[in-house]
Amino acid sequence: MSIDLRSDTVTRPDPGMRRAMADAEVGDDVYGDDPTVRALQNRVAHMLGKEAALFTPSGTMANQLALASQTQPGDEMLVDRTAHIVNNECGAAAALSGLQLRTFDSPPQGFRVDDVRALVRPTPSWMPRTRLVEMENTHNGRGGEIFDLERMREVASWARAAGLRVHLDGARLWNASVATGVPLQDYAACADTVSVCFSKGLGAPVGSALVSDTETIQRAHRLRKMWGGGMRQVGILAAAALYGLDHNWPRLEEDHRKAQVLARAVERCAGLRLAYPVATNILIVEVVERGDTPQALVDALATLSVRAAVWEEHTVRFVTHLDVSLEDAERVATMLVRLRG
Repeated sequence: MSIDLRSDTVTRPDPGMRRAMADAEVGDDVYGDDPTVRALQNRVAHMLGKEAALFTPSGTMANQLALASQTQPGDEMLVDRTAHIVNNECGAAAALSGLQLRTFDSPPQGFRVDDVRALVRPTPSWMPRTRLVEMENTHNGRGGEIFDLERMREVASWARAAGLRVHLDGARLWNASVATGVPLQDYAACADTVSVCFSKGLGAPVGSALVSDTETIQRAHRLRKMWGGGMRQVGILAAAALYGLDHNWPRLEEDHRKAQVLARAVERCAGLRLAYPVATNILIVEVVERGDTPQALVDALATLSVRAAVWEEHTVRFVTHLDVSLEDAERVATMLVRLRG
């Protein structure tokens, strides 16, 4: 069997999760009748300290519902150029919300107020209206980097004083909380809307949630239906998410340890280097040897039954997760040293 390190989205439900899904009490969620969905939404809203939550089929939908619920066509959002919303959501902000993205480069551990203050538009009628600021924690495009909490608080305080709303893409916020010990509510307090994902490190087959105030979630609920995200007896999927919260969230630190095993191996390889420090479960590895390429490294690993992903022109991404054991990580580490050491 291959060791799949392309993403933590490749995780599969274990027998306990499958039993929870099979035993789930269900109803028609479009009518609000699914008790398991209601239980999940209430739990996640409480965990993140918000008034309400909405279960969605994907993280992309949760993010895009947040943007559409807080903006009008022609508005603008300030967002790091490497953010998932910019690079991995098919241009949905423009296509679905008519939202313009104004990008910038962040320093390590997240941007500061001074990095974005000058990007807020003045108010002439011919300019787009700056409406949103977006943060991502952990930051996928920056190797699972954790956004520093104090910086998040400073950005949130400034944004609110400036009349801006704040969205937090917290798909892997679970990882950030486990790695730092910072409660989820503390991170979520820095944003008006927060998305979290159940189908990555938590191991559920499908699903994310958007949390916010009740009024914003009501707008998002209508848009979810409009965009084809109204689901019926979806408690079987909500049950998987609840199982992931109970059983797989506490073990995320194991994934972080596996990533460190791989990171130490990369540091021993003259032809490779870490593009970013490894803080959680993601490594972005730069191929630096002349004549070598990310695709060549991915192909070489494939011959050894290891799957990784070409990330950008010079990088490969590895992501540890619950379907990769510590022994698997150690085996891949040995392979990397043999191939590129």
